[in-house]
Amino acid sequence: MIVHPHSVLRARAAALAAAALVAGCGGGGGAASQSANPGGNASNAQPAIAINGSTNVTIAASRKLDAHVSWVVYYGSGSQADLARMAATFKLIVVDADPANGSPAVTPAQIATLRSGGAKVLSYLNFGACETWRTYWSNAPAGFLSCSANLTAQLGKMAGYSEYWMNPANSDYQHLIADYVAPQLMATGVDGLMLDNFELVGHGSTTSDGPCDAACAQGGLDLVARLRNAWPGAPIVLNHAPVAALSGESGGIAFPMLVDGDFAEQVFAPSQDSSQVQTLQFWRSTEGGLPRSAFFTGTLDYMPDCTQIGAAQNDWNTSVADGFDPSVATSALNAVCWWPFLPS
Repeated sequence: MIVHPHSVLRARAAALAAAALVAGCGGGGGAASQSANPGGNASNAQPAIAINGSTNVTIAASRKLDAHVSWVVYYGSGSQADLARMAATFKLIVVDADPANGSPAVTPAQIATLRSGGAKVLSYLNFGACETWRTYWSNAPAGFLSCSANLTAQLGKMAGYSEYWMNPANSDYQHLIADYVAPQLMATGVDGLMLDNFELVGHGSTTSDGPCDAACAQGGLDLVARLRNAWPGAPIVLNHAPVAALSGESGGIAFPMLVDGDFAEQVFAPSQDSSQVQTLQFWRSTEGGLPRSAFFTGTLDYMPDCTQIGAAQNDWNTSVADGFDPSVATSALNAVCWWPFLPS
């Protein structure tokens, strides 16, 4: 079983949300404004977001992630999960499909079982950082540079985690992720990718925990575009995307048109994080004003264990009331909590 050091969001979210409105990533012509007034429980209208780049993009039907669906993140072993029940219950399932040198947590056959009920299955991909226990931290095939060897791309050790922030503008790191890591994940039969630590592109250059200047931020958007071009029909979901990315573009295409969903962790538990709520509302309302049929906006909150039914339901109800798609789990993400209030 993989013990997964999932990204628990750092306390800088409030500063990022405010700074993002005045420091968009990238540029490009054809700017348009989308009103960001998400409704829900928000009490204040939010400023318009400037959309840079073209929104005249054909989005494959296979990328569609319907709003208001039940979803789950599971990083445990496929052999220890009720895969058939997961397939029958959830419409979006995130797993870690890393082949891990022949010892994957979830096999291609198990991924096929998860997809058998019509769910979209996404694989975890650490986008903004590299864990030291991944095989590609220290080993990579000829023509690729491993994360540990790519000192130029390293932006420092992540506080509290066994991983290093990586500069997505670095050409060797882009090559490793886009041409080696992601193809291995997609070859397992997953539908698409969940990009973790995407918040890196909103860090700015002054933070000590993963500084990312304008070139670094643009490189992050360009790497997402590279993944999109490689898999035009694959859903791509971001974990904790900063507001600034909404104004970004890559290759003349508005960045919001390249992705299909966004979520954040620890939004309503252990207490409500208003800055994260606002950021998610920016994304939901801005994407809702673009020429596309759907966009997934989720929350992932943690309970001490799966017996906390009352607290979990309160969390779920609060997220739904704010217009989001909730998932409530334990922080280890190695078990599925079969809450009695899950949609049937």
